[in-house]
Amino acid sequence: MASSSPAENELNLLPAVYEVVRSIEKDSSPDLNQVNQKLNELKAKFQKARECVEKLPGTQYSKEEQLRRVRILHNQMELKTQLLQKFKEKGSFDTDSTE
Repeated sequence: MASSSPAENELNLLPAVYEVVRSIEKDSSPDLNQVNQKLNELKAKFQKARECVEKLPGTQYSKEEQLRRVRILHNQMELKTQLLQKFKEKGSFDTDSTE
């Protein structure tokens, strides 16, 4: 992966959600400053996750366009596989060569 992408554990939201819930359930009266701090940390993680999703390739395309592109690529792959198989059957490739 690229060095600019965040580490996997940086985008793990469950620990941050757990910390918010834990700070709310703490004792009988939760410390509102601590709850706000935990909520702000969670919001920052969500924002970072949004930014990462926006950088993913292909997100600018609709679902239909993505599926269309996948079908095209799949068809191209099948065609190339068939062509390779034909070349192998005709002996155009020397697969036993150790060069």
